[in-house]
Amino acid sequence: MNLRPFTVATYGVYAAIAVAGLSVWLGKQAGASLDFALLRAVFIFVIFTALAFGAEAVLTIAWQPDSTHEPSSAANPTPDE
Repeated sequence: MNLRPFTVATYGVYAAIAVAGLSVWLGKQAGASLDFALLRAVFIFVIFTALAFGAEAVLTIAWQPDSTHEPSSAANPTPDE
């Protein structure tokens, strides 16, 4: 599984923003005051963001760069003579 760094965290933050926005909208539809709805949305955003970064850490904790590959020889190939 080759993911770019912080892919899971990036999409997790996007999901946290979406869920926080949905939380504000649902709170306002249910008759909650704006400050209570925003406070709940911030709480949800922080929880979802922490989960996203935690998932990123769990997925990448065992990842090691490939030490058998030499990037200098691949970047500058020598011409055959």
